[in-house]
Amino acid sequence: MKKNPSEEDVTLYKLRLLEELEDTWLPYLTPKDDEFYQQAQKKKVRMTLSSKAETLILGMSGLRSRGT
Repeated sequence: MKKNPSEEDVTLYKLRLLEELEDTWLPYLTPKDDEFYQQAQKKKVRMTLSSKAETLILGMSGLRSRGT
């Protein structure tokens, strides 16, 4: 059974996370940024390649289990 965190716990977690990040710059892109669509396209290609690889691995393991 999962324990639901209280608001205090969530607030403390967020504060600790912010302290760890300190002055680190976190990239946040919006559709108005030039790089937004480039990053989205890269992510789409990576996801497509990984899903193709997963399908290929499942198919090869299926063939192997049948002895072909």
